[in-house]
Amino acid sequence: MKKTGVFLGFHPGTNLSNEGIGRLLAFLLKENNSDTKDMILFCPEWLRHSILLLMKDNNIPDYKFDIVSTNAIPLGIRLKEYITGKKKPKKARLKKSDFFNKTKLKISMLLKKGVEDFFGTSSLFFVVVKVICYLLLVVCCLPFLILFSLLYLVYKLILLIYKLLYKVTPYKSTILKFSNIAKNSKGWIYQRVIDAELEKIVKCINKNKIVDVCYIPSMIWPQIKKLKCKKILAAPDIVFYDFPTQFPGVGYTHRRIRESIQAADHLICYSEYVKLHHYVERCGVSPEKITVIKHANINMAEHLKLSKHVLKYMTVEQNAREIINEYIQKKYKPDHVLYNSHLSDFDLITYSSQYRAHKNIFNLIKAVKIINKQLNGNVKLILTGNYLIEEAIKDYVKDNFLENDIFIFYGISSRILAALNSQAKLAVNPTLFEGGFPFTFSESFSVGTPSIMSNIPVVSNEILDLSLKEKMLFNPFDPYAIAEKIVMAIENRNELYQAQQALYNQFSTRDWRKVAYEYNQVFNQFI
Repeated sequence: MKKTGVFLGFHPGTNLSNEGIGRLLAFLLKENNSDTKDMILFCPEWLRHSILLLMKDNNIPDYKFDIVSTNAIPLGIRLKEYITGKKKPKKARLKKSDFFNKTKLKISMLLKKGVEDFFGTSSLFFVVVKVICYLLLVVCCLPFLILFSLLYLVYKLILLIYKLLYKVTPYKSTILKFSNIAKNSKGWIYQRVIDAELEKIVKCINKNKIVDVCYIPSMIWPQIKKLKCKKILAAPDIVFYDFPTQFPGVGYTHRRIRESIQAADHLICYSEYVKLHHYVERCGVSPEKITVIKHANINMAEHLKLSKHVLKYMTVEQNAREIINEYIQKKYKPDHVLYNSHLSDFDLITYSSQYRAHKNIFNLIKAVKIINKQLNGNVKLILTGNYLIEEAIKDYVKDNFLENDIFIFYGISSRILAALNSQAKLAVNPTLFEGGFPFTFSESFSVGTPSIMSNIPVVSNEILDLSLKEKMLFNPFDPYAIAEKIVMAIENRNELYQAQQALYNQFSTRDWRKVAYEYNQVFNQFI
């Protein structure tokens, strides 16, 4: 029997449960009507664990899929993981200053205890013995102290010489030149190792005679042009076409995308807007070569369901609180503002998304500042995207004392996300662009929480009710407009939720079984 292959070449460290394309793949597998393994997932060995976690997170049984991976993780990838600390437990790593502070504290405590012990001795004999012992201890430690001091002085001297040379123009340019060469070479070598593994996946698929068609869920793997089977390419969007200034230096990525599009036999995208403006007009793809398959609603309530027996002792609301409290107690210390708190008691808003420039997290954070500092509000924002990788945003949060108003719940499971949304007053999506109607709407509505979002084409085109548009859409480029809409939505939360029922019902006419059927229809055209 012929089967559909899925080409997965995501980088090491990718958490597919946090990626939109990963969750889409999970829905397609889960709702596939067949009881046989119609899909074979081909991937590098480093991605196997992430795939299994994705399946577990979405309750997908083993009989729905097969995984075929490369033999082992290359040495270069293992070395990079070791250097970057990816193999360490996901605990907060001590900063250098924290390490030195804790070391100094322990040494001072030992000295204090020693002094107290010495002066607390009543016998002259024991005083003499302790003096001798302390002197011997100092003599034993002296070589190590001298060695440590010398190494520290050498380190400081090298640092001083580097700074002096860096300030001298001829040397500065040379240092920068070699520094950039080293940095670029390191990235190039790492990418070459990854590309070599993707070539192995291509060979693996080509050897598999039962795979006639292959689904590729990303456009940045030009290695697919060597696949002998038919190639169906997921084409969500090319976001830098709409926001070129926010994505400088994308020439390399753009070339890979264009190569993938050229190699594909067919494209699947999620909206007519993207099909027309990105692929037909900008890439010159024939409209007949593109199929638009819209998403369905995501029902997060299933992650909070309880058996009839458990419902006698606990409500769904209590279950959600328990899930969140368990997560918070693992993540934070007892003195944290969220520790042992009920999130439902706060004016809590959520934004479930990875951190990307076009996701517009900065303007949402600015809106929170406006609400709390100027409008006398007390909003708490929980993000699932890690904005700390952006120095400007991190500094803004610190400079405006927002550390107790904005929190990051990064890498959370669907179960925790469902509980989080159920405890929130509002879900907010300030994105500047999406390839399809944002998942955040149904994610929050399905657990009883309304949402507001950006007035962008892919959203406004789906909302026909002008009154509802006024209630739930805002200008994403204006933090004040976002702030005002958040305040209004929280104050009129129940009214907004009821008004959005019709929109949710509209999307509910499509379920993921129907979406999976439409994907299979495309696949079957080429089998």
